[in-house]
Amino acid sequence: MISETKAFPSDHQEQDDDVEEETRPTGCCRILSGKPVLSILVFAAVGIGAGVGLSYWTPFNPTAKSVALQWIGLIGDLFIRALKCVVVPLVFVNVAISIIEMMDVGKASSIGCKTIGFYLLTTLAAGIFGISSSLLFSSLYQEGAPVSSSDIMLSFGCSDNGSFVVEGGDGNLFCSANSTVDDPVAQFTLVDTSGSIETSSSGPQDDISLSDAIYNGVFTKIVTDNIVNAFAQANFAALVFFSIVFGVALSQVSNKKKSEHSLDQGIILSFFKELNAVLVVIINWLIEVTPFAVLSLITAAIGSQDNLAEEFANVGYLILASVTGMIAQLVFIYIGLYAFVTKSNPFAYLKHIVPAQSTAFATASSAATIPMSIKSVLATGRVPETVTRFIIPLGATVNMDGSGIYYPCACIWLAILNGITPGIADYILLVVIAVTSSVGTSPVPSAGLVMILTAYNTVFNTTGTPEGFGYIIAIDWFMDRLQTVLNVTGDTVVCGMVSHLAPIEEDTTVDSSGTSSEDEV
Repeated sequence: MISETKAFPSDHQEQDDDVEEETRPTGCCRILSGKPVLSILVFAAVGIGAGVGLSYWTPFNPTAKSVALQWIGLIGDLFIRALKCVVVPLVFVNVAISIIEMMDVGKASSIGCKTIGFYLLTTLAAGIFGISSSLLFSSLYQEGAPVSSSDIMLSFGCSDNGSFVVEGGDGNLFCSANSTVDDPVAQFTLVDTSGSIETSSSGPQDDISLSDAIYNGVFTKIVTDNIVNAFAQANFAALVFFSIVFGVALSQVSNKKKSEHSLDQGIILSFFKELNAVLVVIINWLIEVTPFAVLSLITAAIGSQDNLAEEFANVGYLILASVTGMIAQLVFIYIGLYAFVTKSNPFAYLKHIVPAQSTAFATASSAATIPMSIKSVLATGRVPETVTRFIIPLGATVNMDGSGIYYPCACIWLAILNGITPGIADYILLVVIAVTSSVGTSPVPSAGLVMILTAYNTVFNTTGTPEGFGYIIAIDWFMDRLQTVLNVTGDTVVCGMVSHLAPIEEDTTVDSSGTSSEDEV
């Protein structure tokens, strides 16, 4: 019989719960809040269906579709903007308070070391699974750039007023009105009516070296020279690092007051706790409209794609390899490692994480999912609030397991497409780069495209943009969402494992029987 400790909420969380109960909505929103998982899944399914339908809509006026999608995605855009607005101060305040509380009970170093250790372990495993799944499917990859199945339709016009296109006897085209093919006035205006040239674009041409990626993407991003600018730019790496240092310093000030027998816990700490309570109320309001935001975001994202079938067909094996690696990470690391470490049923824990996963798929942003991730972990009743509010924001900054899997898969797919056969040394280097680069990836949508380009050019000694990179961009809206779901899942699982290995006695207790039937393995 295995017992699992249950986390009691802290004093300020109890106040938050009271406020949340008083401000809980009624009517339709009350029904949705009562069934959060079901409502999000239903709205997501509706969004997928509506998005697929819109992707086949080709109005006579091309701008009509873009305008319609802009308004359809309005709720989702406002939702993400509001979350980003609140989540920046929330992360800073939460991490600082958590550091103080953990230092008060002597658990700060233990929890911090275990958290970093698990994050490095899961990211390393992600890189290995990414390489393994690529090896499994690499024999199915085709060499040569994918070719669009649609015919290329072009229209020509003359830039000189009153002139028109004339075909010469040799088959060359030139403009009339006494112009010749050598006349600089005789220039053509080309219109890509089928969009074939535009969709085959290879995307950005600039890339950076691996050294610069690590130097600027990790170290200079973590240690900022302007904390106000870090707040303004939502630099979560710098915010988390500074809040940890700030929390340690504030804890020492608070301990000094205690040693002087002062009853005042400090103006800053009291302000932080009050501010945290206010931010939690705002977050609860935002969470109530999550299903509608999910519907808006998914519909707009899928509906904006011109040809879903063609995009997935061209890179189907890359998607399949990436998904296989993600499933392996979920089964062997998140489920298997959690069961081994905690000696408890992982499914009883993971069932509470579905709302966070759904939000991650809709927003494609680990940062925007932080509030829902915190709420989902606290709903498990197994992780103290102090631990949760430290690990989740930190994980959104440094734990990118989805990226660790996808980077090697994308690089190997691009290599074979361009006639390069990766060797053992290339695979090893890809794992190393996947681990280091994923740490430097920003927790926002589509942040990994430049890192894929950097990793590819570093491993295979190339420059510029390889052929087929445009297709990586084309499916990024989908793959980025899958990566975010895996990243968020990893953050929540690490929360459970760290809490089990380094329990905070003040926030935990065991039920009267000493056992929990749902936690028995």
